[in-house]
Amino acid sequence: MHNIKLNKWLLLYWLIAIITLWLVRNHVFFWDTVQLGSKHAHWYYENNFKYLLLPEEIDSGHPPIFGMYLATLWKIFGKSLTVSHFAMLPFVLGIIYFLLQIGKYLVNEKYAPLLVLLNLLDPTLAAQCLLISPDVILVCFFLMGLYAVLEQKNWLKTLAMLGLAMISMRGMMVVMILFLLEITISSNSWQNLLRISIQKVKYYIPAGLFTLAFLIIHYQQAGWIGYHPDSPWSPSFARVDAKGFFKNIAVLGWRILEFGRIFIWIILIIILLQKKFQDWWQDATFRSLFSLFIFSILLLTPSLLLHQGLSAQRYLLPIYLSLTFLVFYLIFNYLQYKKNRSIAFMIAFVGLSTGNLWIYPDKISQGWDATLAHLPYYQLRTQMLDFIEQQGIPPDSIGTAFPEIGPFKFKDLSDRTEGFVEKDLQKQDYILYSNVMNDFSDAEIDKLQKNWTLIKQLKKRGIRAELYHKRLDK
Repeated sequence: MHNIKLNKWLLLYWLIAIITLWLVRNHVFFWDTVQLGSKHAHWYYENNFKYLLLPEEIDSGHPPIFGMYLATLWKIFGKSLTVSHFAMLPFVLGIIYFLLQIGKYLVNEKYAPLLVLLNLLDPTLAAQCLLISPDVILVCFFLMGLYAVLEQKNWLKTLAMLGLAMISMRGMMVVMILFLLEITISSNSWQNLLRISIQKVKYYIPAGLFTLAFLIIHYQQAGWIGYHPDSPWSPSFARVDAKGFFKNIAVLGWRILEFGRIFIWIILIIILLQKKFQDWWQDATFRSLFSLFIFSILLLTPSLLLHQGLSAQRYLLPIYLSLTFLVFYLIFNYLQYKKNRSIAFMIAFVGLSTGNLWIYPDKISQGWDATLAHLPYYQLRTQMLDFIEQQGIPPDSIGTAFPEIGPFKFKDLSDRTEGFVEKDLQKQDYILYSNVMNDFSDAEIDKLQKNWTLIKQLKKRGIRAELYHKRLDK
């Protein structure tokens, strides 16, 4: 009977996912997906898979499997935004399925659907699931791998680890997170840690072999691993000094609190204070979830702390998920009264949901691909492009910032090779600004608002798109 109810919930969530993807099927490639999805896929599609690796100017250092996957679907079904969005469907459905299974493992079948609800309204995961993003695939294989480790399903574990290794270098790190988790769960003393590691590592060999093969081939052909000094994103990999390191610690602290996650932390702290930590540690499931959270932090945050621009929220998705799993487990296993469980869950649920409404002032950068708050931008973008075309303004005469620089075809999959260019307020007569663009400096924003003429403004739910024209007297 319980399995029937769980399957009904699974089908309901799957139906919602299908309908949602249909509603966003015309959304253009946005944020990093322009590079990691569209440009990579175009390379393989237009060159008919002639080359194994990407050209240096768009090579991000990751295995190019995602671009190959999209290009293959374009070849079969046609190159369109609808095909690209529905390329994500198997992995979104997989995320839902494995969340249900993990919820069943952590609590029971009755409350398992609530874990799905809580995670799918997490702003970062929700936003990524509506984008054409390799991180959707990473999350799917991460959850598959976690479920396989918890339930000791070895063939599924091997498949999940291989999938993680193939999607990105961050996925390779997640393989190590799950391996450390498994040997921690399986060993009961330091003495048998080595024996357990040797026993379990065989299931990770395919992922390890793929990783080694890719890195060797990439180094032989490209001459570098990870990034190279001449790449467009090399400033993000610049090492920080001591001041920058402590600033990045503050950024990391904010990343795990923002978009409503502060409510998750409040619930966690309140529940944990009810016992001594040593008492919590005697619970094997708590130990596993806490270890997963710590391993995720230890392996995924060093790059954020040591480099200039690697603080994107999507990089931290395994940390966010681990934290939510831990809180969910504590709510439904340690809060004694049903009323208290309901209150705690509603605080977590409403807190995360309202995180999608957080919009910072213009001069504070925001991870727009990590919140559903960005959704109105697609409509405003279409309306602004229509206005620009009606006015007869050549797109290449308009300066703007990421993510709108470059040919339109990489965003909307049209054949339009023209597009907006990188802003230069000294040279250009038109500037396209939106508060979803983080690369306008405070001084540039002030200059536009004070010294330029606003000729078109579009607004919706806190998102703005503005076209400015340079005043002749300035």
